[in-house]
Amino acid sequence: MSRKKKEDEHENLERWLITYSDLITLLLAFFIMMYTFSKQDAQKYQEVSEELRAIFTGGASILKTGRAAGSKAVITLPQSAAATAAGTDIEKQLEKEIQSMADALDPDHKISVFRDERGIVIRIMDRAFFDEGHAQLKETAKMALMKIVPIIKASDSPIRIEGHTDNVPISTNEFSSNWELSVRRATEVVRHLIEKYDFPPERISASGYAEYRPVAPNDTEQNRALNRRIEIILLQPSTANPVKASPTNPIAPPL
Repeated sequence: MSRKKKEDEHENLERWLITYSDLITLLLAFFIMMYTFSKQDAQKYQEVSEELRAIFTGGASILKTGRAAGSKAVITLPQSAAATAAGTDIEKQLEKEIQSMADALDPDHKISVFRDERGIVIRIMDRAFFDEGHAQLKETAKMALMKIVPIIKASDSPIRIEGHTDNVPISTNEFSSNWELSVRRATEVVRHLIEKYDFPPERISASGYAEYRPVAPNDTEQNRALNRRIEIILLQPSTANPVKASPTNPIAPPL
Protein backbone atom coordinates (compact mmCIF):
# COMPACT_ATOMS: atom_id res chain seq x y z
CA MET A 1 0.00 0.00 0.00
CA SER A 2 2.82 2.35 0.88
CA ARG A 3 4.68 1.49 -2.33
CA LYS A 4 1.63 2.34 -4.51
CA LYS A 5 1.20 5.66 -2.72
CA LYS A 6 4.81 6.61 -3.45
CA GLU A 7 4.35 5.73 -7.14
CA ASP A 8 1.23 7.94 -7.35
CA GLU A 9 3.05 10.85 -5.72
CA HIS A 10 5.96 10.45 -8.14
CA GLU A 11 3.56 10.46 -11.10
CA ASN A 12 1.78 13.63 -9.85
CA LEU A 13 5.07 15.48 -9.41
CA GLU A 14 6.01 14.87 -13.05
CA ARG A 15 2.58 15.65 -14.53
CA TRP A 16 3.63 19.27 -15.20
CA LEU A 17 6.10 18.00 -17.77
CA ILE A 18 3.21 16.95 -20.01
CA THR A 19 1.73 20.48 -19.95
CA TYR A 20 5.17 22.01 -20.51
CA SER A 21 5.91 19.77 -23.51
CA ASP A 22 2.49 20.60 -25.01
CA LEU A 23 3.22 24.31 -24.66
CA ILE A 24 6.65 23.98 -26.29
CA THR A 25 5.10 22.02 -29.17
CA LEU A 26 2.42 24.67 -29.71
CA LEU A 27 4.99 27.49 -29.67
CA LEU A 28 7.16 25.62 -32.15
CA ALA A 29 4.18 25.12 -34.46
CA PHE A 30 3.26 28.80 -34.12
CA PHE A 31 6.72 30.05 -35.08
CA ILE A 32 6.92 27.63 -38.00
CA MET A 33 3.58 29.00 -39.21
CA MET A 34 4.78 32.61 -38.83
CA TYR A 35 7.99 31.84 -40.72
CA THR A 36 6.06 30.22 -43.56
CA PHE A 37 3.57 33.09 -43.55
CA SER A 38 6.37 35.67 -43.85
CA LYS A 39 7.82 33.93 -46.88
CA GLN A 40 4.48 33.67 -48.66
CA ASP A 41 3.10 37.15 -48.00
CA ALA A 42 5.43 39.70 -46.45
CA GLN A 43 2.72 42.39 -46.23
CA LYS A 44 0.29 40.18 -44.34
CA TYR A 45 3.13 39.07 -42.07
CA GLN A 46 3.87 42.69 -41.22
CA GLU A 47 0.20 43.40 -40.50
CA VAL A 48 -0.16 40.38 -38.22
CA SER A 49 3.14 41.19 -36.48
CA GLU A 50 1.96 44.74 -35.74
CA GLU A 51 -1.33 43.40 -34.44
CA LEU A 52 0.41 40.93 -32.12
CA ARG A 53 2.84 43.59 -30.93
CA ALA A 54 -0.05 45.88 -30.03
CA ILE A 55 -1.83 43.09 -28.15
CA PHE A 56 1.19 41.89 -26.15
CA THR A 57 2.36 45.39 -25.22
CA GLY A 58 -1.09 46.44 -24.07
CA GLY A 59 -1.43 49.11 -26.76
CA ALA A 60 -4.34 49.74 -29.10
CA SER A 61 -4.42 47.66 -32.25
CA ILE A 62 -3.68 49.56 -35.46
CA LEU A 63 -5.62 47.04 -37.55
CA LYS A 64 -9.29 46.44 -38.03
CA THR A 65 -10.62 42.92 -38.46
CA GLY A 66 -14.02 42.17 -39.93
CA ARG A 67 -15.72 38.84 -40.62
CA ALA A 68 -18.68 38.20 -42.88
CA ALA A 69 -20.84 35.10 -42.55
CA GLY A 70 -19.16 32.12 -44.15
CA SER A 71 -16.01 34.05 -45.10
CA LYS A 72 -12.47 34.39 -43.82
CA ALA A 73 -11.39 37.26 -41.63
CA VAL A 74 -10.17 40.26 -43.60
CA ILE A 75 -7.53 42.56 -42.13
CA THR A 76 -7.34 46.11 -43.46
CA LEU A 77 -5.51 49.25 -42.45
CA PRO A 78 -7.78 52.11 -41.27
CA GLN A 79 -6.27 54.59 -43.74
CA SER A 80 -5.42 52.71 -46.92
CA ALA A 81 -3.87 53.95 -50.13
CA ALA A 82 -7.23 53.39 -51.80
CA ALA A 83 -8.93 55.79 -49.36
CA THR A 84 -6.30 58.45 -50.03
CA ALA A 85 -6.72 58.03 -53.76
CA ALA A 86 -10.49 58.32 -53.39
CA GLY A 87 -10.09 61.61 -51.48
CA THR A 88 -7.83 62.98 -54.21
CA ASP A 89 -10.34 61.93 -56.87
CA ILE A 90 -13.17 63.71 -55.04
CA GLU A 91 -11.05 66.85 -54.77
CA LYS A 92 -10.38 66.79 -58.52
CA GLN A 93 -14.08 66.35 -59.28
CA LEU A 94 -14.95 69.27 -57.04
CA GLU A 95 -12.30 71.46 -58.64
CA LYS A 96 -13.72 70.68 -62.08
CA GLU A 97 -17.29 71.50 -61.04
CA ILE A 98 -16.26 74.64 -59.19
CA GLN A 99 -14.28 75.88 -62.18
CA SER A 100 -17.39 75.57 -64.35
CA MET A 101 -19.46 77.39 -61.72
CA ALA A 102 -16.87 80.15 -61.33
CA ASP A 103 -17.09 80.91 -65.05
CA ALA A 104 -20.81 81.60 -64.69
CA LEU A 105 -20.57 83.70 -61.52
CA ASP A 106 -19.92 87.38 -60.96
CA PRO A 107 -16.21 88.01 -60.12
CA ASP A 108 -17.20 88.87 -56.55
CA HIS A 109 -18.88 85.48 -56.13
CA LYS A 110 -15.75 83.47 -55.46
CA ILE A 111 -15.70 79.73 -54.80
CA SER A 112 -12.54 77.72 -54.15
CA VAL A 113 -11.61 74.20 -53.09
CA PHE A 114 -8.50 73.13 -51.19
CA ARG A 115 -7.30 70.69 -48.56
CA ASP A 116 -6.18 71.49 -45.01
CA GLU A 117 -5.93 69.66 -41.68
CA ARG A 118 -9.73 69.42 -41.46
CA GLY A 119 -10.16 67.67 -44.81
CA ILE A 120 -11.35 68.85 -48.23
CA VAL A 121 -12.76 72.39 -47.95
CA ILE A 122 -15.13 74.13 -50.36
CA ARG A 123 -14.94 77.83 -49.51
CA ILE A 124 -17.76 80.05 -50.77
CA MET A 125 -17.82 83.82 -50.35
CA ASP A 126 -21.13 84.91 -48.86
CA ARG A 127 -22.33 86.90 -51.90
CA ALA A 128 -22.39 83.70 -53.95
CA PHE A 129 -24.95 82.18 -51.57
CA PHE A 130 -26.68 84.99 -49.65
CA ASP A 131 -27.72 88.60 -49.91
CA GLU A 132 -26.00 90.88 -47.41
CA GLY A 133 -27.41 90.46 -43.91
CA HIS A 134 -29.74 87.61 -44.93
CA ALA A 135 -29.71 83.81 -44.67
CA GLN A 136 -32.01 82.73 -47.50
CA LEU A 137 -30.19 80.74 -50.17
CA LYS A 138 -29.98 82.50 -53.53
CA GLU A 139 -30.74 80.68 -56.78
CA THR A 140 -27.03 80.73 -57.65
CA ALA A 141 -26.39 78.91 -54.37
CA LYS A 142 -28.96 76.24 -55.17
CA MET A 143 -27.46 75.74 -58.62
CA ALA A 144 -23.97 75.40 -57.11
CA LEU A 145 -25.16 72.87 -54.53
CA MET A 146 -26.91 70.88 -57.25
CA LYS A 147 -23.51 70.22 -58.85
CA ILE A 148 -21.58 69.70 -55.61
CA VAL A 149 -23.99 67.43 -53.73
CA PRO A 150 -23.67 64.27 -55.90
CA ILE A 151 -19.89 64.30 -55.35
CA ILE A 152 -19.89 64.86 -51.59
CA LYS A 153 -22.84 62.52 -51.07
CA ALA A 154 -20.97 59.69 -52.80
CA SER A 155 -18.03 60.04 -50.40
CA ASP A 156 -17.97 58.37 -46.97
CA SER A 157 -16.75 61.51 -45.19
CA PRO A 158 -18.80 63.31 -42.54
CA ILE A 159 -19.74 66.81 -43.74
CA ARG A 160 -19.57 69.97 -41.65
CA ILE A 161 -21.05 73.27 -42.83
CA GLU A 162 -19.38 76.30 -41.25
CA GLY A 163 -20.76 79.84 -41.27
CA HIS A 164 -18.39 82.83 -40.84
CA THR A 165 -18.88 86.61 -40.83
CA ASP A 166 -16.73 89.73 -40.64
CA ASN A 167 -16.52 91.85 -37.47
CA VAL A 168 -19.09 94.47 -38.46
CA PRO A 169 -21.91 94.23 -35.88
CA ILE A 170 -25.38 93.33 -37.07
CA SER A 171 -28.63 94.03 -35.27
CA THR A 172 -31.87 93.43 -37.15
CA ASN A 173 -35.29 92.02 -36.37
CA GLU A 174 -34.05 88.63 -37.64
CA PHE A 175 -30.48 88.58 -36.27
CA SER A 176 -29.31 90.25 -33.10
CA SER A 177 -25.63 89.38 -33.65
CA ASN A 178 -23.18 87.79 -36.05
CA TRP A 179 -23.48 84.56 -34.09
CA GLU A 180 -27.11 84.13 -35.11
CA LEU A 181 -26.35 85.09 -38.72
CA SER A 182 -23.45 82.63 -39.10
CA VAL A 183 -25.35 79.76 -37.50
CA ARG A 184 -28.50 80.43 -39.51
CA ARG A 185 -26.59 80.46 -42.80
CA ALA A 186 -24.88 77.17 -41.97
CA THR A 187 -28.13 75.48 -40.92
CA GLU A 188 -29.87 76.83 -44.01
CA VAL A 189 -27.39 74.95 -46.19
CA VAL A 190 -27.82 71.81 -44.06
CA ARG A 191 -31.61 72.00 -44.30
CA HIS A 192 -31.45 72.41 -48.08
CA LEU A 193 -29.17 69.37 -48.48
CA ILE A 194 -31.40 67.18 -46.34
CA GLU A 195 -34.77 68.31 -47.71
CA LYS A 196 -33.83 68.71 -51.37
CA TYR A 197 -31.28 65.93 -51.82
CA ASP A 198 -32.16 63.50 -49.01
CA PHE A 199 -28.67 63.90 -47.58
CA PRO A 200 -28.17 61.52 -44.59
CA PRO A 201 -28.71 63.72 -41.50
CA GLU A 202 -26.32 61.63 -39.41
CA ARG A 203 -23.46 62.54 -41.76
CA ILE A 204 -23.90 66.30 -41.64
CA SER A 205 -23.53 69.04 -39.03
CA ALA A 206 -23.59 72.84 -38.84
CA SER A 207 -21.40 75.31 -36.95
CA GLY A 208 -21.43 79.10 -36.72
CA TYR A 209 -18.31 81.01 -35.70
CA ALA A 210 -19.38 84.65 -36.28
CA GLU A 211 -16.25 86.82 -36.81
CA TYR A 212 -13.98 84.77 -34.53
CA ARG A 213 -12.24 82.58 -37.11
CA PRO A 214 -11.12 85.06 -39.75
CA VAL A 215 -8.87 84.15 -42.66
CA ALA A 216 -7.78 87.79 -43.11
CA PRO A 217 -7.54 90.89 -40.88
CA ASN A 218 -10.82 92.82 -40.71
CA ASP A 219 -9.07 96.07 -41.63
CA THR A 220 -10.33 96.65 -45.20
CA GLU A 221 -13.54 96.00 -47.07
CA GLN A 222 -11.73 93.51 -49.30
CA ASN A 223 -10.45 91.51 -46.32
CA ARG A 224 -13.83 91.62 -44.58
CA ALA A 225 -15.36 90.16 -47.76
CA LEU A 226 -12.94 87.22 -47.48
CA ASN A 227 -14.10 86.55 -43.93
CA ARG A 228 -17.79 86.47 -44.89
CA ARG A 229 -18.00 82.90 -46.11
CA ILE A 230 -19.57 79.47 -45.97
CA GLU A 231 -17.30 76.42 -45.85
CA ILE A 232 -18.43 72.91 -46.77
CA ILE A 233 -15.89 70.50 -45.30
CA LEU A 234 -15.44 66.80 -46.06
CA LEU A 235 -13.90 65.95 -42.72
CA GLN A 236 -10.86 63.77 -42.17
CA PRO A 237 -11.69 60.68 -40.06
CA SER A 238 -9.48 61.99 -37.26
CA THR A 239 -11.20 65.39 -37.09
CA ALA A 240 -13.21 65.35 -33.87
CA ASN A 241 -13.37 69.01 -32.82
CA PRO A 242 -13.60 72.28 -34.73
CA VAL A 243 -10.22 73.87 -35.49
CA LYS A 244 -9.10 77.15 -36.94
CA ALA A 245 -9.90 77.60 -40.58
CA SER A 246 -6.84 76.78 -42.71
CA PRO A 247 -4.01 78.34 -40.68
CA THR A 248 -1.47 76.93 -43.13
CA ASN A 249 -3.43 78.24 -46.13
CA PRO A 250 -5.48 81.11 -44.71
CA ILE A 251 -6.62 82.50 -48.06
CA ALA A 252 -7.08 79.90 -50.76
CA PRO A 253 -6.72 81.33 -54.26
CA PRO A 254 -10.21 81.78 -55.76
CA LEU A 255 -11.04 80.22 -59.09
